[in-house]
Amino acid sequence: MNYALPVSIVLAATVGFAYAAPDTGAKQDAPVFEDVSEAAGLTGASAGKTCAWADYNDDGWVDVLVGGKLFRNREGMFSLVSLPKGCGEGVWADFDNDGRLDIVTVQGKGAVLRNADPDRFELLHTIGLPFSARPRVACADVNSDGRIDLFVTNYESKFGGPIYRDYLFVAQADGSLGPATTLTDACWTARGANWADFDNDGDQDLYVSNYRLMPNALWLNDGSGTFTDQAKARGVYGDATAGKERASKYYPAYEYTGHTIGSCWGDLDNDGNLDLVVVNFSHPPKWQNRVQIALNSGPPAYTFTNRNQAAAAGVYWQESYAKGALGDYDNDGDLDLYLTTVYPRNKGDLFQNQGDGTFKAVGNTLGLRTPHSYHVAWADYNNDGNLDLMAAGKLWRNPGFGRAWLKVRVRGGAGSNGAAIGARVKVSAGARTQIREVSGGNSGNQDPLLLHFGLADWPVDKPVKVEVAFPSGKRSTREVTPCNTCTIDEKDALPPRTKP
Repeated sequence: MNYALPVSIVLAATVGFAYAAPDTGAKQDAPVFEDVSEAAGLTGASAGKTCAWADYNDDGWVDVLVGGKLFRNREGMFSLVSLPKGCGEGVWADFDNDGRLDIVTVQGKGAVLRNADPDRFELLHTIGLPFSARPRVACADVNSDGRIDLFVTNYESKFGGPIYRDYLFVAQADGSLGPATTLTDACWTARGANWADFDNDGDQDLYVSNYRLMPNALWLNDGSGTFTDQAKARGVYGDATAGKERASKYYPAYEYTGHTIGSCWGDLDNDGNLDLVVVNFSHPPKWQNRVQIALNSGPPAYTFTNRNQAAAAGVYWQESYAKGALGDYDNDGDLDLYLTTVYPRNKGDLFQNQGDGTFKAVGNTLGLRTPHSYHVAWADYNNDGNLDLMAAGKLWRNPGFGRAWLKVRVRGGAGSNGAAIGARVKVSAGARTQIREVSGGNSGNQDPLLLHFGLADWPVDKPVKVEVAFPSGKRSTREVTPCNTCTIDEKDALPPRTKP
């Protein structure tokens, strides 16, 4: 295998480059996020590993799995819950469709831990991963059969040398997972994977974030669980302007693109199409791919254009960006972005959406510049209607911005998987329409399955319209009063629309 990297990469990796965030205002003049980790009982949370939020016991308070430790939330206070030996990082889904959220962990050979009853988990399936070098997992129903499937990335086995491929484990009728299949023969160094229906055709497509300057993949689902890579054709392959790596026994020759560690799907400009944030670690040479804000053109082509060339979308350069999470922290009706970093000399930062998919750095202003971390996820842990942030082993409480909001809980189980992962929710308040999808993992991290919508200055006594499209094709519509949590159950939904 050829382990060589361009000289500019090697030099950049050994020299310290520390860049300050743009000055966005006087921190003391604005409400700031507060570190409440110790006060809330979240001591011992690992800063270096992933985190996944979910209300696993269905008591209305989101709990968190972080670094292999499960913290139960009791009205805003957390306490440790015992897990079976060997449970590590993972995400949440309802694998046996019994209405309770289970854990899929990628520790060791991997396992699905069944939620047996409050605070007790037991082994449901072993996965049989052929590697154990920090893989990442993301869940989706790839073939619309009502069962959750898994995609697991290899990460990489050693510097410069992946040995294993990424694997797709499709759930079988008897409840088992697998056998493992691959989407490509190449052994790319995948650091993250995210499912979403970017082309609005009702099935889940997959974006895979590859490191070591390797090209990223966008796997287009034909609806049956058969995939074709459309990354280059759709504009999210990466910018290839600096030469090519020769082939090895593990991968074909490839064009140098980005050191991608994570990505996020979300409708950044509220046009009804899911856009993509590609989070690139990048050394100083300008040919290395920076963070990309890739806006979706929508129909008919569904291609992507990077708005952040030369930081034009407002996401400035830091060398060690790693993971990202989207959430409307200020409840103004658009998705904001938090990015972590993994070099101690860099710090995570919060980017406020300006309403059109461009951003402004506000972490300095809001007291939210976190130390290096691979985990990041938004959740309203104290049920005050404001999204709080988990990053760098800390819980950061949102001070609130006095705007209306709505939470939507979607339940499957009547044709779709029990957790309704892959469901599309649309909330309309006057002329403003927002969409979200229930997600089974964000490059190893996970926001709650409970979806959060900011409603800006919408009157709190005036209903908004909520529409849900379930993975089965069933649909439900209702009007809901803001500043509430509504539950929409598939058993009450209408049958799929028939084509004329």
